[in-house]
Amino acid sequence: MEKLSVRKCVVVSVGLYPGNAKHALARAGPVGGDVVFLVNSEPRIVPEGILRGRREQPIQAMEALHKFINELDSEVNVVDVWLDPKDGIATSVARLRSLIETYVPCRVIISMAGGFRWLSAALMFLALALASVGPYVGVVVDSVFAMLEEESPSVRALFRSVEERVVPWPVVPRLASLTYDEYRVLKLIGLGRHRAKDIHGELNRDCKKPGGCISMATVQRTLVKLIKKGLIGYEKRGRAHYYELTPLGLMLVGKLKAQ
Repeated sequence: MEKLSVRKCVVVSVGLYPGNAKHALARAGPVGGDVVFLVNSEPRIVPEGILRGRREQPIQAMEALHKFINELDSEVNVVDVWLDPKDGIATSVARLRSLIETYVPCRVIISMAGGFRWLSAALMFLALALASVGPYVGVVVDSVFAMLEEESPSVRALFRSVEERVVPWPVVPRLASLTYDEYRVLKLIGLGRHRAKDIHGELNRDCKKPGGCISMATVQRTLVKLIKKGLIGYEKRGRAHYYELTPLGLMLVGKLKAQ
């Protein structure tokens, strides 16, 4: 059997200052075939009056990191991800998770290195979401760490070495506990199958067994479990119930492209 090739997917938040992101990338050690996601926040250019010290325009920080990565290994694939805080955490997490899933199987390293605090929150939820669905999509969360604000003189004075400024997570918990059948049903709802009848039909599309391999009763029980876990909600229209993802469900299976 041919050995499965597993790449590293390195996710790093950037901001206005590329220094911490460079340290995070050097720590992660991407090589040819790996993917680096540089995550920054809109706007890409900010008024010059708010730039102080060694901070750069967000777009300039991203360009500096492209050059740095190319010097590490020119075969590393770099993906710029610009998120807008107006979209909210759930949508931002769904975009990032969807993008990472296009590169599976992979081991994921996540670093909260720079940027606004909401970017760090988005990467935190990303780690929890990937830990929840990883076994079903081919993702293993290898490590997650935060970096103290290196551009702060007080931080540099108190923590003189780079390693002192790295704060690793001791564990990556799951955002929700899911069985494989629950994941499949949740994913179908995210893909637009909003009625139990449609979900049941899709699950049994390729089943040769008379009456289907998965009963309607099993689908309905699974839907009830997903409601209790806060992953879906529903609206009654006539005699049918239409199921939709909650923000929690959106983070786990929502299919959104990063901008």
